[in-house]
Amino acid sequence: MDKFLLIFLILFFLSGINTQSSEEIKKLEGNLLYNYINEDSSKVDKILEQIMALDEYIYKRDLEIINYWHYIDDEMTLHEGVAPYYLPKTSDHAFVVLGFGLNDDGSLKDEGKGRCDVAYESAKKYPKSKIYITGGGTAKNNSTATESGQMKNYLVKVKGLNANRIVIEEEAKTTVQNARYTVKKLIENHIKTITIITSDYHIRRGNLIFKGEIMLKAESLGNTPIQIMENAVWKSNRNQTEGKLMEGSGLASIMVVKLQASLFLKHLPQLIMNFYNYYLD
Repeated sequence: MDKFLLIFLILFFLSGINTQSSEEIKKLEGNLLYNYINEDSSKVDKILEQIMALDEYIYKRDLEIINYWHYIDDEMTLHEGVAPYYLPKTSDHAFVVLGFGLNDDGSLKDEGKGRCDVAYESAKKYPKSKIYITGGGTAKNNSTATESGQMKNYLVKVKGLNANRIVIEEEAKTTVQNARYTVKKLIENHIKTITIITSDYHIRRGNLIFKGEIMLKAESLGNTPIQIMENAVWKSNRNQTEGKLMEGSGLASIMVVKLQASLFLKHLPQLIMNFYNYYLD
């Protein structure tokens, strides 16, 4: 047999094995998120063991994400109004400000201004840090306005922050897109640590989605993952978090895995409450 044909057949065979293994891992990861949302720790541990048997690197990545998810839901302290004092005072640290939907005319809502106020106080505390603002066009009657553009204008013209410190991302319209588009910019600009700024009820989902995107991007590029350090939040009048289902749904989008439909039926009351609080309130 021609040696080049033999090499081709071997590579073809190996690629088939890799594809089958990848599909199996994706299915396991979907079940992993499903059982974590349902708080079934014994099944979570068992699935992680199955993933480890197939790919130790992916196991370590997924374990880190699950451990981080536990941390943000059960242990993380929220820092209201300004970032904590012990963050890196270096130029490779950045604050990432998540945008908020605009008024129909393109102006900022109070919540968007509130997130900017937190960013301003944090920027004063850490004068070497850059400020990344992410958010696209969400105004019904103003196609030129973007969340990040309006928030930058507010920080510069109203609060007096130096415009050179601000980097904006103007395409994202969801938290998943916030992460996808912003993490790319952070890597390109050699940022090593970030602190996310958003509203108190949104910070857990925001941090988790960014964590997932950071881990996957680092894997694909062979880089050291950017570290998410603490948080700074605008205090809302909402007393509840968005819940594990919304957190897990965002993470599933980042990881490109499917969640079982039964999850949404089981958590329907929480979904209805979230819809009321975020769209009707």
